[in-house]
Amino acid sequence: MKVTTQTKLLSPQEVAEQLGVTLNTLAVWRCHGSSSLSYVKIGRCVRYRVEDVEAFINAHRFYHADKPVSSCD
Repeated sequence: MKVTTQTKLLSPQEVAEQLGVTLNTLAVWRCHGSSSLSYVKIGRCVRYRVEDVEAFINAHRFYHADKPVSSCD
């Protein structure tokens, strides 16, 4: 099978920084299946496709709220 496009893979560290979560949080999500964030495992190496991270972010977007939401900073 010939692959014509190259998929960019991100390390757990890169994804954690982008999402503002810890490496441990990503590990818990993977272990318990408590997140819709897909990942790729090559041997012992865990990687995330850029497209999957973007889809995860888009799935968690909110445009307005009925009541004020506290900041996550």
